[in-house]
Amino acid sequence: MKYLLPLALLLIAISCIESSNDSLDDYNSNQSSGELYYHEDSRYKYEHRTGRAGAYNYNYDIEGYDEDGNYVYGNIDISGKNGHGYITTEDGNDLSIDIEWVDYGELEGYDENGTYYNLELE
Repeated sequence: MKYLLPLALLLIAISCIESSNDSLDDYNSNQSSGELYYHEDSRYKYEHRTGRAGAYNYNYDIEGYDEDGNYVYGNIDISGKNGHGYITTEDGNDLSIDIEWVDYGELEGYDENGTYYNLELE
């Protein structure tokens, strides 16, 4: 009787590992086929990512301030260190912005008019 509980826990653990490996096999087969891949994961700040293995494009919601301290928010796509997206000003104006990573979760960029922005992930 005292071995019943450890045996049950062992069987559950083995079942979980096999299930986890099945998911990993599906992921790897999608990656190796060269297909375009779309992925969402709520554990991370990106909204979703697309691309092929090793060359992902990430999508983030951002917020921050312009060089005059005015609040902005928006959405960007980024690959590697640089990206592009759109921000909305306090006045409701939508602007195109080019951005670059400067630190973990921190970005800076310039809009279509040359205005500088200090941004972070939401």
